[in-house]
Amino acid sequence: MALLLPLRYRSLTLSSALLCLPLTLSASQWHLSFDNDVVIGQDGDYSNGFVLGWQELPQADFSQAPWPFNWQKQLRATTEGTKQTVQWGAKIYQRLWTPKEIEYDYAQPFDRPYAGLLELESFTGSFSEILAQKNWFSIGVIGPASGAQTMQEFVHKITDSTSPNGWKYQVENQLTVQLAYEVDSLFTRQPAGKDSQWELSGYSHNMLGNFRSEANLGLTFRWGDDLAQSFGQLSSHDGHYGQYSNSARQRGSWTVYARAQAGYRFNDLTIDGSLPYDSYVQIQHQQAKASTGVIWAFPTWSVSWSFDLYTKEYESDSDKWHGYGVLSYSKQL
Repeated sequence: MALLLPLRYRSLTLSSALLCLPLTLSASQWHLSFDNDVVIGQDGDYSNGFVLGWQELPQADFSQAPWPFNWQKQLRATTEGTKQTVQWGAKIYQRLWTPKEIEYDYAQPFDRPYAGLLELESFTGSFSEILAQKNWFSIGVIGPASGAQTMQEFVHKITDSTSPNGWKYQVENQLTVQLAYEVDSLFTRQPAGKDSQWELSGYSHNMLGNFRSEANLGLTFRWGDDLAQSFGQLSSHDGHYGQYSNSARQRGSWTVYARAQAGYRFNDLTIDGSLPYDSYVQIQHQQAKASTGVIWAFPTWSVSWSFDLYTKEYESDSDKWHGYGVLSYSKQL
């Protein structure tokens, strides 16, 4: 019966569920993250993202996990004899993409279309000092029901930025279902002066769903303190923020990192979704991404900043690279 509701009403119902789910749980860490391309001084491509998330603090097992996470934990491979902790959580994630010229009030068939996505996502993971496994399951909606148009118009109004005038030509409403899995494995960890270490690890990150399906391999370099306690908390999964404050020293800890990956993207609704006009944009299947950032963590809170670079996502894009910044804050409650 729910599928017979208008998409606009369904988006309100989804938003209400997104806001209420974490409030019914025994929250341990909340986090806010903001993605924006203002750091490169131009609009276009991936433009903005907002995350409100919740995570349980590390536990010995999933015995205390609420029922929605019990089936998802089965997606992990077993690691007998390995000392590990587990985590679970959920988040709301809204993202939007635009063509380069947002002041135009007509369709742009040779540029990427306007697109907005609103998701509710659940997460489970297991972590040790040398191996981490994480997985995510999300449901959402792409299109006007995501509320992305309202978000960008509001932000651009209060910041006196260029008014986006082409949202009437955005990707049309469609429900999305996504599953993602990531595994990190340590190669080496070495001392690097007083109270600090450096480490090199490898990872794979894969997604399957009607929004995006892709497979990636990458490397991570980290330098800082308490690296063993926070191994695997970094992720290439969009909008994910790990747990850093739980193991931080009273005086605080820090981590500087760099990540790089390459992969293949099979589908992308922000490029090939249904549109009210004929688009000549085709997906760029080969993809690469790099990020660098810094994390400061204290016993009850943490803050991080990163800069992400990614290759063009459609073949006719005249720019080979795009970038955006991410600012995140977490607090234990």
